[in-house]
Amino acid sequence: MKKETLLIVFIVFGVYLYGQESDSIPRQGFSFPIGSKVTIQLVPVDSVNFNYRVIKFEAFHETIDLGNDKKLLPDTIENNIIEFVFTYGKYLNDKKMKYNDLQVVLELRNGLPSTIEYKADIKIPTKDFESTSVDPLFHRAINREFWPYQIDMIALHSFSKYKNRFK
Repeated sequence: MKKETLLIVFIVFGVYLYGQESDSIPRQGFSFPIGSKVTIQLVPVDSVNFNYRVIKFEAFHETIDLGNDKKLLPDTIENNIIEFVFTYGKYLNDKKMKYNDLQVVLELRNGLPSTIEYKADIKIPTKDFESTSVDPLFHRAINREFWPYQIDMIALHSFSKYKNRFK
């Protein structure tokens, strides 16, 4: 009886937290499950590096059409905010595509006045987190990252101002 009651309390508490606005303590990074729509606020650590806090976290269980330019994120964004959606996508008009042709998509929008770079680690089923490559986030632009295989979670960390290495 105690175990059942405790389980019910955890489930109710988890459902209450999921989709709620949050004001977490700034950290260098957090991890997020597939099917997430998240708003984070970058907090400067020094003149180049940032920690961040999670401002809002909600479920996002749509499979997006990669052939459609429909925006997942709003046109406007507040300063020092990054919004992103981590979900599945596929080309819905392509009749040859199968369920296995789903891609994992990370769509981000940067509300900082400068280009930002960051690091990402992905959790693939049956493996630990491993590093993956990502592009810098340009000011106010939408950026999409794609992976052609299943990813359970993504950890975003090490946000900093972009250092142009091609000068």
